[in-house]
Amino acid sequence: MDNEKISFRAIRFMHETLYGLFRDAERPLRDAGLKPGMQVLEVGCGPGFFTLPAARIVGETGSVFAIDLNRHAVEHVRRKIAQARATNVQVARADASSTDFTDGSFDLAFLFGLRRTVGGIAAVLDEMHRVLRPDGLLATEGPLVPSEAPFLLHASKGRIRLYEKASVEL
Repeated sequence: MDNEKISFRAIRFMHETLYGLFRDAERPLRDAGLKPGMQVLEVGCGPGFFTLPAARIVGETGSVFAIDLNRHAVEHVRRKIAQARATNVQVARADASSTDFTDGSFDLAFLFGLRRTVGGIAAVLDEMHRVLRPDGLLATEGPLVPSEAPFLLHASKGRIRLYEKASVEL
C-alpha cells in the first residue's frame, strides 16, 4: 500500500469517524461566512467532511470547488458527491499553491485542518490571493495564521479566523 493511501486512510478515519461524533461541520462553515449564492474554494478537502455541508449552505445558486493533492481523497469525495447527487460541487486533484483557476474566481476560500502544503504556506496564500475576488475572504481554522500580506485579519469566531484580501500586487 502506498504512503498516500495510508495517509488518506488515517485522515478519513479521523474525519469520518471521530469528527462525525463530536463535531458539526456546518457551524465552522457558517462562522467562516459561507452564505447562499457564494462561489467557494475548499483547499485540502481530505475525505470531504466539510465539502457537502458547504455545498448545502451555498445552495443551488452557489458552488463549491474542493481540491486536494491526494488522489485517494479526490476519488473518495467524488464518490460522496455522486452518492449525494450534489450538482453544485466539484472536486479535483490540484496543488493549492498553483491552481488553474482564473483570477478572481471565488468569493471565499477556506483552509480547515490544513497541516502541510507543497511549496509552503506562503505560496498557497499567494495563490489564494490571486483566485479570490477583490472583496474575497480567506477562512482558516486552528493553527494556520497568515502572518503578513496578502491578507488582513477581519474577524475571529472560536477557532475560525476570517481574513480579507489585502489590496496589494504580488
